[in-house]
Amino acid sequence: MVGIIVTGHGGFAAGMEKNVKMLAGADTQLTAIDFMEGMTPEELSGKLKAQIEAEASAGVILILADLMGGTPYNCAATLSVQYPKVRVIGGVNSALLMEACMCNVIGEDPEDPDKLAEDLVENARTGMGKFVLDIPAAEDETEGEDGI
Repeated sequence: MVGIIVTGHGGFAAGMEKNVKMLAGADTQLTAIDFMEGMTPEELSGKLKAQIEAEASAGVILILADLMGGTPYNCAATLSVQYPKVRVIGGVNSALLMEACMCNVIGEDPEDPDKLAEDLVENARTGMGKFVLDIPAAEDETEGEDGI
């Protein structure tokens, strides 16, 4: 089993949790911990630490943060030094979170936490794209005419 904690500023984590549970099912296993206005980094670290310890039976614990270098990411990274099963990923998006949650749905128990984290990041990268409207060039209406 993979322990999954999503964290971020404001209501980011709760919003991501709702998004994934809408798509994958209400029983999807993940925990949202938001860094709310007025909360100290120490309070956030305490909540993250408590959840890491609650997930102690998991083979891997992923902490997925909204922004690399932000307070939630930094708190998680600091805690990961104390917990060898914890991996931290910054810049989480819906696709990455869904894929992480699917590990538990299909019963996958990854042997290598680093490979799991690397694969999730790479799949999230390749799953992103920009919409481009491809309009075929209009044919020149003067072609074939004698110009009169």
